[in-house]
Amino acid sequence: MKKLALLVLMVGCGVDKQPLPDFLPSLNPDPAPRGGFQLVTPVTDKLAPGSDTEMCTWTDKITTEQTDVRWTQGYQSEPGGHHIVLYYTMIHQPPGTSRVCTDVDMATFRLVSGNGEAGTRNIAPGNLVYRIPAGAQLVMNHHWLNTTDQAVLGQAVLNVSPAEPGANYVPSGNTAILDTSIDIPPGHYEKDIHCTFDRTMKLWYLIPHEHAYGSHMSIKLTRAGTQETPFDIDWSPSFTFHPPEDRRDPGDPMVVQPGDSVDVACQWENTTDHDLLFGPEMCVAFGQFVDDQNKGNWACDGGRWSDF
Repeated sequence: MKKLALLVLMVGCGVDKQPLPDFLPSLNPDPAPRGGFQLVTPVTDKLAPGSDTEMCTWTDKITTEQTDVRWTQGYQSEPGGHHIVLYYTMIHQPPGTSRVCTDVDMATFRLVSGNGEAGTRNIAPGNLVYRIPAGAQLVMNHHWLNTTDQAVLGQAVLNVSPAEPGANYVPSGNTAILDTSIDIPPGHYEKDIHCTFDRTMKLWYLIPHEHAYGSHMSIKLTRAGTQETPFDIDWSPSFTFHPPEDRRDPGDPMVVQPGDSVDVACQWENTTDHDLLFGPEMCVAFGQFVDDQNKGNWACDGGRWSDF
């Protein structure tokens, strides 16, 4: 499952800089939450007029123990701030590194939480928490849309609040249905992926994922002999970072049982003159589930399940 690390969704860019001690004038974040911490990116310059830029910053926060996150709260300087997504990775970079994320970089990331409107808390639904293992480095993905006619600066801040000690919380696990052996030749190409579930899984979040050459994608679930289709869509390159979602109340999730199955079908129009392998292109159904058995992340690559 080494290639499986090449999973997930949303990228960034920039250059290596050290974080500045002060915020840009348009930033006025709340202080770090009680018992939590605050992450601050370096200032990103040269956000050109009309640009659409995804940034990734490897922070100085490396967990020394398993950490359960209850909520995050994001702020971005204006104009241009669009969203912040928090990931973790076990492949460390020098703290403060900010650059254009490659597919190899994104391969190491695991989703924690995302934030849109400034100051709004993204609280894990129900009694869930987002679990980060010990030894993980936190990475901020911050998105900028400069709709002005001048270059602007950008800086992002993220407050992270852990779960209250002793509270009865359940971790949210990550799952993925994919095939890392894909090899997409020039022209039109289609790929079908079939996986049979080998354990009970309570899905509360599901998204499709392709990259720039994707043209269509569907996800079909068969539960107790009945098929349903959460997604059957013509693909847009904008979905790479902002996919459509099937989001449910964790108290009433979409439950799959051993023997149920999922079928993922992807189509591409490869306009290059070379094959596209996993990384530059993908076909992934990504989900989050109520991990009340505390089994951890679980993914199916080419029909075979394993940890990831």
